[in-house]
Amino acid sequence: MVSPISGSNNTTLLKVLDTEEIAQRWYKQLGVDVGDAFRSIDKLEYWVCNDTGLRWYEPPEAAGSSHLYSQLEKYEWYYMSEKWEFVKTINSFSPNSTVLEIGSGRGYFIELAQKAGHSAVGIESNLSAVSFARERGLNISSNTLAELYDSGHSFDYVCAFQVLEHLPNPRQFLLDVIRLLKPNGHLFLSTPNHFFMQKIDPLNQDLLNQPPHHMSHWDKNVFKSLEKYLPLQVVSIEYEPLASYHVEWAVNGYLKGLLTPLFPKLITRLIFNRYTTLPISFILRAGLRKFLIGHTILVDFVKISG
Repeated sequence: MVSPISGSNNTTLLKVLDTEEIAQRWYKQLGVDVGDAFRSIDKLEYWVCNDTGLRWYEPPEAAGSSHLYSQLEKYEWYYMSEKWEFVKTINSFSPNSTVLEIGSGRGYFIELAQKAGHSAVGIESNLSAVSFARERGLNISSNTLAELYDSGHSFDYVCAFQVLEHLPNPRQFLLDVIRLLKPNGHLFLSTPNHFFMQKIDPLNQDLLNQPPHHMSHWDKNVFKSLEKYLPLQVVSIEYEPLASYHVEWAVNGYLKGLLTPLFPKLITRLIFNRYTTLPISFILRAGLRKFLIGHTILVDFVKISG
């Protein structure tokens, strides 16, 4: 299997998953129909690139359709109006910059960027979210990256928050993005931090962290490796502090991950649940969480000319 970043076959198969089982869990736990295209796939394969550390799923056809995301948007937590990376990124912009956000959702980041004095536009594949944003007067469309390039657009900053991990071909996506950056322009990428996810979900059972939702897993070393393959240089890498709304999820996941190899699942569930872990969660919410690495990693790249 060829790595989607390095193009090398220095890769290792980690696991094979049953698509029918995953489809049933999606419907049972989230009430979401993953679609016939996903169910028609015989098996999912989970690979690691030994050159970059990227972990990803095959085949590419397992990636979710716009229909999947239109079902997920019924959950309030899916398109959050406030995200840690929104403020961190906008605070890095030079005054009066041109900004493109890819995967704008309902446009909350675009709105913040405009209020900060920037010329900000967005693109989004979920037509329901596009309609919602446009009704609020935001400049968000369903255009593709190629269409923006062909129409002569270029930007000081391009941002893609929680997007890269959904894509079956991340290298081509990044190449298309780089074309839209002005010389010395900046690319901001945020994804779930795989280092954090491994701590709270060591068996990789989280539905939202696998196809048809997430197609790849990223961490600091993977992002640094992009410098070898693309005209990008890392400016900074920052980690989101553990968010208050992630505390219970993180505590339960981390402790269960420690004990599951040692005890049967029933015993683990009896020992660690929302009631027995309440004191730990309370302490973290009181302020200690701010000193712990949380869900998201944010990377600032600069485009290298030449």
